[in-house]
Amino acid sequence: MAAGFFATPFDTFRTGLALALFYAVPATAADALPLTAAQKNNLGIVSVAATTQSTAPALTYPARVTLPPASVRVIAAAGTGLVTQLHVQAGDTVKRGASLVTLSMPGLADAQNALTQARLKSQLAASNAARDEKLFDEGLIAESRLRATQSEAQSTRASLAAAQAAFSLLGTGKVSGSAITLIAPIAGVVTESVAEPGQRVDAGMALVKVADLSKLALEIPLSPAQARQVAVGQAVTVADSSASGRITALLPQLNAAQSVLVRASLADPQKLLRPGQSVQAAIAGAQSAGSLIVPAAALVWKGAVPHVFAETAQGFTAAPVQLVRQNASQAEITGLAEGSRVAVKGVAALKAQWIGE
Repeated sequence: MAAGFFATPFDTFRTGLALALFYAVPATAADALPLTAAQKNNLGIVSVAATTQSTAPALTYPARVTLPPASVRVIAAAGTGLVTQLHVQAGDTVKRGASLVTLSMPGLADAQNALTQARLKSQLAASNAARDEKLFDEGLIAESRLRATQSEAQSTRASLAAAQAAFSLLGTGKVSGSAITLIAPIAGVVTESVAEPGQRVDAGMALVKVADLSKLALEIPLSPAQARQVAVGQAVTVADSSASGRITALLPQLNAAQSVLVRASLADPQKLLRPGQSVQAAIAGAQSAGSLIVPAAALVWKGAVPHVFAETAQGFTAAPVQLVRQNASQAEITGLAEGSRVAVKGVAALKAQWIGE
């Protein structure tokens, strides 16, 4: 909206068009601001045409790329142990099941032995129960013996389940004796590795973080007024990128900067974005009937009502409008005739004349 929209000398056609627009914008005598071409030039007033769009215009806002919690996996020590080997470092790309860190855990061998014993006992008890069921059907043993072997089979199954649970609490991975190699639960990128070889770790200590960078998110801080123009489900795109997504949530409370934090999902097929990166996010709005786009500098306020200075054959008219959405550079409005031109420079001088300063 630069030089192509600057005011030009009025020829006969422009005069007719401006007169038509003048009658299309209702105004009171106090709202009409008569100015000659020389006065407009002296005051530095420049006007541009309000534009229409066939689709809902997208307004841009500063945003930050983040990692949604669902895209991150934390690999932690399931018991007390000693780090014997690190297989990855931050920045490495890993596949699902890749080795991450090897721990020596004294209790691992005992737990594995207990699991093996419980499995063998359960298998033996199940075999005995199957044999006694056959003998009972043939009338060769008493029912009391069958009930006893069935009870033993049930008891050993419970012991096996307990041994499996105890073993799983020591970690999921590749076990060899008293060592366990923890593996990546998802494919992704190692974003953090805090362990060092030779370091002793306790149960629950986070060792490695793996993130799926194909599923990102955006955090968009908006003013309360801007947030009222945004709703869950609206489409979002990122400037200079093919990444796109949709608004997923508007946090109910203000942050320390008195902004409403808007969150959006984000798919980045080209993998150009990184967590923590500052970007420009464009939020598409719902198309409003008769909406026009004007520079934000064209808006002036009288009380709580937004106005623009619409150009007429005699000068300008302060025209009330309805504000649909606004960012730092653009505003979407209704209530103005299509084809209108509005002042974007010298607005302060027009406002001073309008309110009588």
